[in-house]
Amino acid sequence: MILEIKEISRHFGGLAALSGVSFALEPGEILGLIGPNGAGKTTLFNVITGFLPPTYGSIIFHGEDITGLRPDQVARKGLVRTFQSTNLFQHKTVLENLIIAYHLQVQSGFWGLLVNSARAKADEEAARKGSLEILEYMSLTDLKDEMAHNLPHGHQRALGVAIALSARPKLMLLDEPLTGMNPEESRRFIELIRGLRGRGISLMVVEHDMKAIMGLSHRIVVLNYGRKIAEGTPQEVQSNQQVIEAYLGSETGT
Repeated sequence: MILEIKEISRHFGGLAALSGVSFALEPGEILGLIGPNGAGKTTLFNVITGFLPPTYGSIIFHGEDITGLRPDQVARKGLVRTFQSTNLFQHKTVLENLIIAYHLQVQSGFWGLLVNSARAKADEEAARKGSLEILEYMSLTDLKDEMAHNLPHGHQRALGVAIALSARPKLMLLDEPLTGMNPEESRRFIELIRGLRGRGISLMVVEHDMKAIMGLSHRIVVLNYGRKIAEGTPQEVQSNQQVIEAYLGSETGT
């Protein structure tokens, strides 16, 4: 297993946003995470990636207990996420956004950068080269000198994923990556997501587009009111009566 979620609960005062959620993710798998608004999906992402500590439970990544680590420590281990709202340096260029993110991996440190050491120069060149490679993969090379705030919504989403890729992830958590995209943008983006597996990246995806998530995922986990109510293949989940009542029925009108 690349990731094991064990009895995760998260309370805010007297409110249980998550209650005893458990599941696991296989290497190379695309796992969909669905549920109605307020089901706890984003809270779970925040707990897994260290932005919130769990009230109870543990998170095991590559056999190591990472419960309670800071987000930067989690990311350095190869577990990164994107956000619902684009998390960009809006007044930097596309390439500058990637280079800034790439410095998460830089080893020369503050003093090396300050004195412009040989190691710092090598790190800077590696950051630029790696950033250009990611932009090429994400089909953003032609936009490398464009300010992030000038990008169309779909390209901003793609840049958000490119920034996550700069951390060299083993597991990437995508939070509603298709929001605001037209059908053609969604189709292209789904192909990019599938292609990430070829780079050795496992994926967990929160997405409200039911057709997209069912076609993309190998397995689906369903949350409702902070509890896991179903887990299985897309076909199994679609025929689960609890899921139909809690979520799919309200979305499809059935």
